[in-house]
Amino acid sequence: MKTSFRSLIILFAGCFLFSCNGDSSKSSSTTDSSTVKAAPTDTSVNKMNSNNSGDQDIVNTLVTANTKEIAWINAAISKSSNKEIKSHASMMLKDHQKLGSDVSDLIAKKNFSTPPLPDTTNEVNINDKSGKDWDKAWVDKMVDDHAGLLEKLNGFESSAQDADLKAAVTKAKPVVQSHLDMAKALQSKMK
Repeated sequence: MKTSFRSLIILFAGCFLFSCNGDSSKSSSTTDSSTVKAAPTDTSVNKMNSNNSGDQDIVNTLVTANTKEIAWINAAISKSSNKEIKSHASMMLKDHQKLGSDVSDLIAKKNFSTPPLPDTTNEVNINDKSGKDWDKAWVDKMVDDHAGLLEKLNGFESSAQDADLKAAVTKAKPVVQSHLDMAKALQSKMK
């Protein structure tokens, strides 16, 4: 299964935004059971797929989160008035694209379903602010999101059944930690 470049960009982080926001009430909308492929009738395969339904939920959350995180990152690149924020956001975007590519490859390799991508048109909800107020709100959002995501990744790491998915989650954790550290450093400069 080949995916488009857009899908590659969107597929991972985050893990990042959706998982980071800590609002578990939203996660049920991203794990619609209609996105999970029907299991074959062979009982050994059925057992594997029943174990993988939790893994599919993790994949769904990661893809949705990355899509939303990329919306926030692109907003910073285009709207921030702070050169350091723009620089960090550009670096974060590259990380999210790489993580998205890794998850896209995993989806194809393991035959996970690609979840529907969320509409991010109104995702960035700080557009009523401008200048330094916008920058501060964005940095605060990145701190909150990445702290929440790191917590989710720890849970995903222990609950993932598929070894390759678990490895992808483990590989993502230091990236998320570096984004959190960067956001905290920016946040301390804005007080």
